[in-house]
Amino acid sequence: MRISKSKLALALAAAPLALGLTGCSLLYPHWGATGLPSDTPSVSDSASADPSASASASETPTPSATPVQLAKLHIIQSNLDATAGVIDVITEITNVAEDGGTCTLSITAGGVTKSQTVKAEINVDSTQCFPMEVTLTGLPKGPATFKVVYASKGFAGSTGPQAVTIQ
Repeated sequence: MRISKSKLALALAAAPLALGLTGCSLLYPHWGATGLPSDTPSVSDSASADPSASASASETPTPSATPVQLAKLHIIQSNLDATAGVIDVITEITNVAEDGGTCTLSITAGGVTKSQTVKAEINVDSTQCFPMEVTLTGLPKGPATFKVVYASKGFAGSTGPQAVTIQ
């Protein structure tokens, strides 16, 4: 069987295009996604005099038939901006890559706790929390601590308390 020169030239010309388009799926992490995330983060600006009142619901993972494994959290970035009156934190879960979990940032100062809960999503080989931001309004100036709690059907964990000063 002989292949004509024009068919061979056409096949050779189309090969790089086919390989190039196939490579796009390797570079774009959410290939085939139908849209952008539609849920917006929920913010809890109500101050609570009892720190366990606002944090307890977030720290207890949803019961499931399988045992919950320890999630290892790593704070990528944290910033307390007294001028803007906010604390913002970016966190990842390093030992699992999954969608469907939630992250809760809680800051406590002088017995008052404020928190925000956001979704978490897969990020290549880890899970990353959506950026979290809590207003400092209603929190007393002085020493404070913040922590991040992660919960999903199969994993749960938190950072240790991180010391900050509200000025």
